[in-house]
Amino acid sequence: MLCLIPELMTLEPQGDPTQPIQQALPAVFRFLDLSGVFFNGILGGRLAREKRFDFVGFVVLGMLSGMGGGIVRDVMLNAGPPIALTDRYYLIMALLGALIAWLWRFDGKWSRRTLVTFDALVLGCWAATGTSKALGLGFAVIPSILMGVTTAIGGGMIRDISAGNVPAVFGGNSLYATPALCAACLDAGLFQAGYPLWGMLASTVLGSTFTILASWRRWVLPEARSWTVSMTHRQWRLHQRKKRLERDSRRLWEMPDTGAEDEENASACG
Repeated sequence: MLCLIPELMTLEPQGDPTQPIQQALPAVFRFLDLSGVFFNGILGGRLAREKRFDFVGFVVLGMLSGMGGGIVRDVMLNAGPPIALTDRYYLIMALLGALIAWLWRFDGKWSRRTLVTFDALVLGCWAATGTSKALGLGFAVIPSILMGVTTAIGGGMIRDISAGNVPAVFGGNSLYATPALCAACLDAGLFQAGYPLWGMLASTVLGSTFTILASWRRWVLPEARSWTVSMTHRQWRLHQRKKRLERDSRRLWEMPDTGAEDEENASACG
């Protein structure tokens, strides 16, 4: 991500009075980026503890959780070696998170809340990073948004699948992929408008706020069986015909009775 920031700064309008703030934003994004790798490494380690893996399992799940999304994004974009493999700090933070999870359990109420909060903070940042990188390489808006969502949730999906679980983003949990999608769409819009750095900042705020609220309020998407259409084609046609007949009969009742009005006018003239 660090190599992406100078390119984004050149796209910002020059002579902007908020230039000092823009110059400070790369350091903020760098901190969020590496913090996300660290805390996702801890999340991978927590899952390894639940599965009773050994230290190798802790390390593997920590690296997959912290760096998997960015690696998949860079491989799909075909823009050189993945940044997570060329910047040593990514690997260091992922391994450090896995080591911390191996030493401590992180099963208390406040430790879980802290992990959820930091994971939410980095969600929008990663979604914006993937979106901005794809747009900067000349990709269209829809594929760029897809890369943003992949960056944000890809590591967690690979971690869950590697541990033999159904990915948490597939349902049954609070919204996670949806905030990433909203953050990626917001970043794409502001990037196209010529404000990539402000887009990353706004996407980070939106993604983190949305994710924290979803976790707090237990917002989930409806399951398929709660709204699936159970009618056959013949039943659907009969239902539509019934609605059409009811609409026609209602229209007839609402039409004025012109014959009665003519009789009243004729009797009045007589």
